[in-house]
Amino acid sequence: MQEAKRLTLYFYKHSFIRYLFVGGTTFFLDLGTLILLHGKFHISLPLATSIAYWLSVIFNFSLNRWWTFSVSEKSSLQKHAMTYGLLLGFNFIFTVIFVSNVSHHINYAKAKILAVAFQMCWNFFIYKNFIFTKAEHKNTSADKTATIS
Repeated sequence: MQEAKRLTLYFYKHSFIRYLFVGGTTFFLDLGTLILLHGKFHISLPLATSIAYWLSVIFNFSLNRWWTFSVSEKSSLQKHAMTYGLLLGFNFIFTVIFVSNVSHHINYAKAKILAVAFQMCWNFFIYKNFIFTKAEHKNTSADKTATIS
């Protein structure tokens, strides 16, 4: 029992493990919504892909910001949202074009899985190094005095 607890804490403390968990749950939300909308309700593939994508984006941004990378200070929300939005725009265009084109050759759900796999390759690096960075604190004169003393 202690070993399981220790292992759980070990994985919980590492942002990459949390990223994989959030990404996995986001993926199932995204793919499940796509299959439901297109496969069950026969909504066009580009529209169903778009709805599923944007729903999963809200879920993913929230969990990655507050849990995976622990950067929930309000002052950085605008910066995070802006840089995330740029990546999001690229990923969205990539997803719709990729799924729409590749689904002519393989099942649309498999095409979606491939699109997500490709995005995972670049997203963690970009999230960690450019998007979900903690705000740098400016040194005040009191801080400078404390470091000189």
